[in-house]
Amino acid sequence: MPFYKDRVFQWIFISLALCKAAAFACLLGLHPLGENILAFPDSLTYIYPAQTFLQYGQMWEAVSVSPMLLRTPGYPAFLALIQLAVGNLTWAVAAAQNLLSLVLLVPVYLTAYRLSGQKAARWAAGFCAASVLYFTLSFAVLTEMLCVFLLAWFCYYIVCFLQQPNGRNLATAAVWLAAAVYVRPAAYYFMFAAAVMLVCFSAGKLVRFPARKIVLFFVLPLVLCIAPWHVRNAVKTGFGGFTSVGAYNLYIWNEDYLAHEENISVEQAHNALQNALPPGFNSLPPAQQVRLYKAGAAPLIKAGFAYKLLRAPLWAAKTLFGANFVHLSRLLSGGIDEENLDSQMLNQTAALHARWLQGWKEKGLFILAAGQVFVTVLLGIFGFGLGWKTQRAAVFFLAVYCLYFWAIGSTFFGAYARFRAPFEFVLCIFAGITAARLWEQKKRLFQRSK
Repeated sequence: MPFYKDRVFQWIFISLALCKAAAFACLLGLHPLGENILAFPDSLTYIYPAQTFLQYGQMWEAVSVSPMLLRTPGYPAFLALIQLAVGNLTWAVAAAQNLLSLVLLVPVYLTAYRLSGQKAARWAAGFCAASVLYFTLSFAVLTEMLCVFLLAWFCYYIVCFLQQPNGRNLATAAVWLAAAVYVRPAAYYFMFAAAVMLVCFSAGKLVRFPARKIVLFFVLPLVLCIAPWHVRNAVKTGFGGFTSVGAYNLYIWNEDYLAHEENISVEQAHNALQNALPPGFNSLPPAQQVRLYKAGAAPLIKAGFAYKLLRAPLWAAKTLFGANFVHLSRLLSGGIDEENLDSQMLNQTAALHARWLQGWKEKGLFILAAGQVFVTVLLGIFGFGLGWKTQRAAVFFLAVYCLYFWAIGSTFFGAYARFRAPFEFVLCIFAGITAARLWEQKKRLFQRSK
């Protein structure tokens, strides 16, 4: 039965649509912060290139006339398209992203259906609809919702390929993955991991599809899709990489270690790192900037490796179990604690945002949000074990996919729920498998007890 004829899926879809419409109307008309509720520290770095693209046909870095290199063009192009279509770049973005998070239920349902049948698909769609993280990120001018939507379709077509190997499924998966890389370069290195896994599946006879065809239908489309941006960067900036954000992060993410070592605040450490760069750094050629970032990062990483290693379990836990409570609280409660909001939302070094948990309402909201995350993660982990019995290739691929995004989202002190977004929908899929199995067992026990 097609997903759109499933009455349970229809009910989940319509219920979520109504909830989103009500939330959107309330935030649009009643929220004291207005459109500022959508803004994050990173938002300008996407909005500015979108505006320069519309005005001049080129994407430039925020507040400069340099060609955009730190960001990739996918999300600015998305913003520019919305601006061009409706003449608005704030609430229209939230409307579009809420629509994407609604349609996200479709690939989640279809993937779970292929892995474990209709009942698991219904539960998976329900878990995804209940996601606090996806609700909050729909109201943020950030890349996550668009990237998640693209990655969900990539995962669906990969599962289709692993179950029914053909070139069309594989090439379609490659195009969705390439689109996601353009939106969020964190997906860039997963291209290589995915290609290696698929070739190994072919060599191990886990998928009946020759390795040479994997190169033809997966690797080649990825290269053809990604290469133009490499060429653009090399021609316009002299830097042939896909983005310079990796080098920047390698350097600037040492601010937590520096703050610890010097007994100063993270903000002071950030400023110290910026001031340590050579005079006129921003006017240097991008390739030279990248080299300087890496050179400055090397001794800091070496000195702070033990410190970071000890902190890594906390960062991993924050990524996996974070409830995105600061953003959620801000959406539902208004302008709470506006001072130093950037550090509170994106660079919180503590395990818990205790200053946001003052009253019983805030504590109750936190318990509900954290509970939703905990149940989804716990059931999702069990779901991998259940799926392994019948869908080993697909389960292994999706497990590596989750571990990859979990790892890269847990490597610095600012790790938090936002970086779970690329793989939470996979946890919802496997949570659905677990829930469907538990429901069947409950029904059997009930029938026996009669």
